[in-house]
Order: sequence, then C-alpha cells, then structure tokens
Amino acid sequence: MLFWFELKKTLIAPVIIGFAVLSIVLNVVIIFAYDYAYQYVERESEPYNIFVGYETSGIADYYIGIHGMSGSAEENIREKYEKLQLVVDEKAENGDSLSVYFGIGTYGMHDFLFEKLFFAIIAEVVLIAMFAALMSTGFENIRNTESLVASSKTGRCISGTKLAASLTSGLTFFGVILAVSLCIFFARYDYSAVWNDNVSSSFNVNFSQDPFITWHSFTVRQYLWATIGVAAGLTVVFGLFGYAIGTFFRSGYASCGVAVALCVLQFLAMFLFQVGGWVRGIFNLTPIMLWINSNRSGWFTEGGAEIIWAHFETIGLIACFIILAAASFTAARLYKRRDLL
Repeated sequence: MLFWFELKKTLIAPVIIGFAVLSIVLNVVIIFAYDYAYQYVERESEPYNIFVGYETSGIADYYIGIHGMSGSAEENIREKYEKLQLVVDEKAENGDSLSVYFGIGTYGMHDFLFEKLFFAIIAEVVLIAMFAALMSTGFENIRNTESLVASSKTGRCISGTKLAASLTSGLTFFGVILAVSLCIFFARYDYSAVWNDNVSSSFNVNFSQDPFITWHSFTVRQYLWATIGVAAGLTVVFGLFGYAIGTFFRSGYASCGVAVALCVLQFLAMFLFQVGGWVRGIFNLTPIMLWINSNRSGWFTEGGAEIIWAHFETIGLIACFIILAAASFTAARLYKRRDLL
C-alpha cells in the first residue's frame, strides 16, 4: 500500500506529467522537422567491403595530432585503436559492410534515429527519473510532514519504499515516452526492409568518409534494442542519483540545486584534464557524459579521442550503478539516524 501511495506522488504529479507531454511533443517535432522523404531508399546502390585494407592507426594518428597527445595519453589511444584493428579485420572477413541499409542516405537516417532522436529521448527520461526521485524523497520535508511520517509505524523505513517507487516511476515514463516516440517515428519512416542489415554498412560513413565501426556486429534491430537497454540503464542510474542526493540533503530545493550542479560539474571538470588521459577517460564514464557521448560518438563504437576503453557505455553504466547504489544505501542509513529538527 505504501508503495502505491509513493508511486502515485510522482506518476500523477502535474509537473512531471506536463514535462512528459511536452517531451513527446518535442519528439514529434523532431521527427517531422527532418524530412528525408524517400530519396534515401536507393537500394539499387552497390555496397562494397569498406573494411578491407582499412587501417585504424590512421584514426589514432589523426586524434593524436589534433590534440597534441603525448606520453600515457598517446599510448592509451594507440592501444585502443590496435584492439579496434582486430575488430575491423574481423568485419572485413565477415562482410559486415556488404549490407545496403538505406543506401546513400544511410548515415543521415542512422544519425537521425540513434543520435538525434534518442539523444532527446534519453535527456527527457533521465531528467524525469532524477526529479521523480528528488520529489519523492523531499515530499514530506517540503510539506512539513517529515516528523509526522518519521514517528509513524513504518517511520524512516519508508526510504526503501521511496526508492522502489521513484525507480518504477522513472522507468514507467521511460517506457511511455519511448514507445510513443518510436511508434510515430516508424509510422513515418519504413524500416521493414533494413531490420536485418548490419549497422556497419559501407554506406554508413560520416562526412569524413570514416565507417561506422562497432565493437560487436549489430543488425539494425539488435542495435536498436541495445540502445534501448543502455537508455533504460541510464534511467535507473539517474533515478539512483536523484534518490541519493534527495535522501542525503533535507531540503528539497537544496537537493535539486545540488543535483543540477553535480551534473554540470561532471561536464565541465573533464576539460581540466588531457584528452586521452586516464582522468578524462573516467569522467567520460559519468552519467551525464554517457548521455552526451550517445550523440557525440555513438554507443558501442570506439568513441573517438575522448574514450580510451572499449565498451565504454557498458563499463560506465555498471560502474555508475554500483557507485550510486552504494551511495543510495549510505544515504538511507544516514537518514535513519539523523535528527529531523
């Protein structure tokens, strides 16, 4: 019963519902603002094996040159691209790039769905998840009923219920926003012919003609589900982030300010350190940077100069979950012992 009461606080909160509705409207605008019509369906174009003879050392040299890397940073980048060369050779042997995908319009369509649209969806759902947790943990304090709740039979043990309810709320809004947005997208753009094509198609090259290289071989369908999985994981991570801060700080307004400030600091602090270095690499595994890198470099790829580890999105997601789960547990323990006056 307590779980449902706590869940209702965020599920029917006008401000969160309003934000979710506006998020869907924004996604619809994004979907209809980009008009690729059907010029991209050039399936008569002939694919070719772009990975035959492709050398990843050239990418490493490019990044090392433009960022002036040296020492351990240069070693980190060269080591990553040496590992990526093995993947490229395997893709060349397997013929991953021989899929047509959307022909000459592949890069635009891939970038549109997996970077532009998903970038917006993820931003929306993680904000909802974070503020749902902050609202749940600060509800009684804002309404001056915290002492009354703490003196009840359940008392401060309600913090565990708040965690479960806020995470459920975040994932619920994630499911709704994602489902509505993707249904509208796929109603507008026909993907029925490309679901089993490889995302590393020879047509999936950016403006510098570099191919889209993933550490594993993905079909379009598999890549979509993998992206949804990481997005759901980020929703949980931001929910834990909001819960830990909201439980640690008594004031609901203060906790919101701290949460926003920490998100900004995650982004700004990394610029104090060298590109390709260990510290900057760690900052790129923080929740806010995992979201930004979904658009800047693409998940499941080598990630460019900012990323020094393969599978950075998986490593970052697991590490963030463990750290924030521990922080949430610690905050809940402190809440059970602290004075409320």
